[in-house]
Amino acid sequence: MITRLKRPCSKYLAIIPIILFFLFIDHYANGQDSDENLPVRTACFVRCALLECSGKESTQLKQCKEKCQPYGRPELCKKEDALCWSKCKNLPELPVAKGSGQQKRMESPKNLIASYNPNSDYGIDLKWNDVDGAQLYMRSRISNSTTKIAKLRTPKDVFCEDVDLRVAAVSAVSQISPFSEAAIVEKPKPLISAKMKLHSLVLENTPFELGEYKSNGTLKMALEYDVKKWLFGPKDLEVQPIFHMMSCAIADLENAVPTPDFYQGSAPNTVEAKLGADMMYRRCRFVFAVEDVRSNHCSSTFHISAGNDDFSTLDINCDTVTNCAKVERIEPPVCGQIDKFNATVINPDKVDWENPKSPVAVNISFEPILRRSRKKDPLYYVALYGNALNYSSVEERTFLGINMTDVLGNASNCEQLLPNGNCKNTPFHNIRITNLTMDHLYGVMLCAVMNPKDLDFSVFNITQKDRKPKTNAIFISSENFRPKPSKLLLIVGAVGAPVLLLILLALALLVWNGRQRDYIKRKKMALDLMRRETEQRYTDLPKRNDLWELERRNLIIYEDKKLGSGAFGAVYLGRLIGAAKGSKDAQSTLGVNLMRAENCEVAVKMLPEYADELSKSEFLREIGLMKTLGYHERLVNMLACVTNSEPYCLVMEHCSDGDLLHFLRDRCNYMLKLDKDGIDYSDPNCEYQFDPEMVMTVKQLLMYAVQISYGLEYLSQKGFVHRDVAARNVLVHQKHSVKIGDFGLCRYIYADSANYKGKGGRLPVKWMSIEAIRHYEFTTNSDIWSFGVLMFEIITLGGTPYPGIQPDDILSFLENGGRIPQPDNCPDEFYEVMKSCWCTDPHQRPEFSTIRQQLALQLERITDEYSYLKLDSQKDYYNVSYKEQAKELVELNN
Repeated sequence: MITRLKRPCSKYLAIIPIILFFLFIDHYANGQDSDENLPVRTACFVRCALLECSGKESTQLKQCKEKCQPYGRPELCKKEDALCWSKCKNLPELPVAKGSGQQKRMESPKNLIASYNPNSDYGIDLKWNDVDGAQLYMRSRISNSTTKIAKLRTPKDVFCEDVDLRVAAVSAVSQISPFSEAAIVEKPKPLISAKMKLHSLVLENTPFELGEYKSNGTLKMALEYDVKKWLFGPKDLEVQPIFHMMSCAIADLENAVPTPDFYQGSAPNTVEAKLGADMMYRRCRFVFAVEDVRSNHCSSTFHISAGNDDFSTLDINCDTVTNCAKVERIEPPVCGQIDKFNATVINPDKVDWENPKSPVAVNISFEPILRRSRKKDPLYYVALYGNALNYSSVEERTFLGINMTDVLGNASNCEQLLPNGNCKNTPFHNIRITNLTMDHLYGVMLCAVMNPKDLDFSVFNITQKDRKPKTNAIFISSENFRPKPSKLLLIVGAVGAPVLLLILLALALLVWNGRQRDYIKRKKMALDLMRRETEQRYTDLPKRNDLWELERRNLIIYEDKKLGSGAFGAVYLGRLIGAAKGSKDAQSTLGVNLMRAENCEVAVKMLPEYADELSKSEFLREIGLMKTLGYHERLVNMLACVTNSEPYCLVMEHCSDGDLLHFLRDRCNYMLKLDKDGIDYSDPNCEYQFDPEMVMTVKQLLMYAVQISYGLEYLSQKGFVHRDVAARNVLVHQKHSVKIGDFGLCRYIYADSANYKGKGGRLPVKWMSIEAIRHYEFTTNSDIWSFGVLMFEIITLGGTPYPGIQPDDILSFLENGGRIPQPDNCPDEFYEVMKSCWCTDPHQRPEFSTIRQQLALQLERITDEYSYLKLDSQKDYYNVSYKEQAKELVELNN
């Protein structure tokens, strides 16, 4: 097409404007010769138009067209008559350029820039540099390398394909310039924001099923997108979002969540999809954004690149889902969760300490035990007080404090109770109790009020000791407040007491020296015997300054954070400064990568400084053994050690949730309490009435058993016997991963002797096989027996094996065919594996590889989403006492 210029400067012209001489271009649109430049007859037509029609009115354009039409036809001149064509027959001749003798020809336009302009309904804007002497510019769309002036197309005709444009300069006194290089205009993308938002999320009471994935309800979801600009309108577009799961509060390790199938929504600019309602019960989090957009008119799909800020977050829970029947959860009072309890007498000078009936007032101060899981602080505290008795055992006094037999009254630190049940002007962790009696033992149970709608303190009446809150003691001794004795008695006491103490110390020193000499002799004999019998594998102590050795300055030990105790010494929380180099000695590339520890929390087993030579040797033996074990994901792996100076330290991986025994027992107690309170935790609709992380399923327990069997299989393949396989020696990390720990009793078995002969000592009798108890013979088969008992602990959530049977009677019970009966909540297939581990003949017991495969197959078959355990609180193995815990290790003499 041809466009007239107004002034010689850089031009910015749209593809759609009304152009001068538009009416002339149709006569040469078809059947033109292919050439890099315009055909000569086209040039003749343009020259005629410039000479005859320039400056004419629109009413005269028809006559110009009729006059110039012959100059654009092939028959204007003969084909071989070049002179005629150069002169355009009878048009005025073109001037000749000076010095060349040839007709003057214009240069091609330069620097063409073309792009769609969304603000002008996607018209194409074209820009190029001016050419000196140009009167008009011809713009042409190039198609299949054919050079021609085509008919104009509307934007919608060329919108869905790439457009190539070029320009030629035109003048009446020179030849038409060659066409410029082509400017390519790519087909535009829809202007749509990558960010989406939730339009609606509704619960429907219809089952959801997609392949093997099933749910008892359906979530209908609609996501809304924003179309900024598109020539054919938003209805032409089909949007496909990216919808990705980030996490769920309740994990499902078995079933994969299917990708939602999105389709055009009923509301404008929305897409819809359906999900299983278990996404709401499991409280899953998703992120979403626009990923692809398809234009039906153009039959093209465009990818939208979403940045980090373009992703929206969707938490699917009862707060975000319409029609969700949410049950208000009223948190009950929390009792016994306090520390640093102290009682101080108020105004002691106003009390008649000689009168036993004189009333006494005390101020109680305390500090709450903070728990991160609680979402809000207590409203205020209530102190229940009454008569009390001392417990008979040290364990009961440690865990339960004092035995309060009744409630005489209560007091709180709420100075002003508001009508809504909240409290105003609450003193900071202080409560005042009045009208107490001197020389009388009281019990005080402190309870935090979490919700004014629940003031039920019946927890005081709980008799089950593992659920009973701790109660603190108050005893106001009148002797401490009565007048002091005379100075003479004080002088006599001050002089006589030290003398008597010196005499007693001298006698005690004599007795201690005699016993210490005997003790040293016995230890030396035992050490000599141990050194003679020690396997050649451990005769050399760990090498100093090896890759595992860590400088003590690079290890911080938090001695106030004790994690537990092992076969030797105690285990503390620590922090590694810098990197541990022991990973270079790992047995595999995977071990090298995963054991790279740097500036992280670790568990440190530390031998006391006063340990004797025998304990040091055994501790060094354990360090050497863990170096030999190599890395395995189901073992608590060694990271470093400190043996260049005392006290010796063994640095291991830190597991966040402690040992498996207490982990399971905490959840057992919680589930029994839910049963007592009438809360059905197996019903998904009741999920908001309890903490899902504290409720165990058969699937989770099977997963623990499979992971432990995998670690024991590795130990047996490496030729080691653990000798102490039990839940207390399995550690839990991040709730879903378990690792085998405490290798203090672990021993290496030579290939030519398939067992290890022990020498007695304190051993876990209830976890030992018949041959281990009677003959002190420990093999992989005895570890398999212990694993069967560990399976019992897992399925009973930390239950006590052989409840009611004393350790001294275990051997006769087993030799007479007695075994642990099937627990009430134990699947039949799971119990069959347990029983196979307890065959009297050690060679008839299955290998760990077989056990792992059987348990893994059972895990694959469990498909029920809410396969929660149902506990029978009447079963004796659930009623674990603290005394029974202390009797797990029994002294066996050789």
